[in-house]
Amino acid sequence: MASTGKDAAFAPRGAAENRMRMPRPVLALAAAAVMAAPAAPIHAQAVEPGQEGRLAEILAPEPGKHVCFGRDYDAAHMAAHPGQQVRAIGFRLAYYMFEPDEFFPKGQRNYYFHLSTTLRDGNALSTAGECVPGEGGVIRCGVDDDGGGVMIRPAEGGALIVDLEATGRIRLEGERAGAVLGPGTDDGLFRLSQRPAAECPAYDDW
Repeated sequence: MASTGKDAAFAPRGAAENRMRMPRPVLALAAAAVMAAPAAPIHAQAVEPGQEGRLAEILAPEPGKHVCFGRDYDAAHMAAHPGQQVRAIGFRLAYYMFEPDEFFPKGQRNYYFHLSTTLRDGNALSTAGECVPGEGGVIRCGVDDDGGGVMIRPAEGGALIVDLEATGRIRLEGERAGAVLGPGTDDGLFRLSQRPAAECPAYDDW
C-alpha cells in the first residue's frame, strides 16, 4: 500500500534498493515488526560517504560506532502530564558498513536505529529501522513496510531530540501487543540524554 502525507518520507524507495542488505540485528527486529505482512521486502537506504549531514553530529560515520540515548519519566512528571503515554524511552543509533560487492565497491553504509518504549500501562514496545539525512538538515528515521517513524536532531549538551510530531506516528511491537504511537497530547517531542558507554551495548548485541 502506498504511503501518503507525512509517512511518504518513510516509504520504500524503489526496486533498485532491493539489492541492498541489512545486518542481522536490524533484520531480526524488522522481521518482527512486519509479521502481519511476511511477504513484504526489507529495504535499505544507503548513506553515501560525505552525505551524512547532521547524522555525523550525532554519530561519526565510522564502522562499528554506536551511541545510546534515553529518558525515564518519574511519577511526578507523569502525574503532571496525564496525556503522556510514554513512561520511558530509549534510542540507539549505529553506523554499519558491509563488505564491498559489485553494487557497492566501497561497501554499503547505513545508519540503523532501535527505539524502545515503556508505556504508562507498563507495555514494553520497540521497533527498528534506518535513519537517513534529508534536505535542510532533517534526519528521518523510518520503519519499513509503512511503519511510520520519527525525526531526530542533536541538541545542546549532547542530548537528542526525538520528534514524533513531525511524522505523526510510528508502529511499535511488543510481547503483549503492538501499538501505533502518535503524538497525542504530550508524546510529540522527547529530549533524551546520552547514556554512558557501559549502558550502550555493541550493535551486534542489540
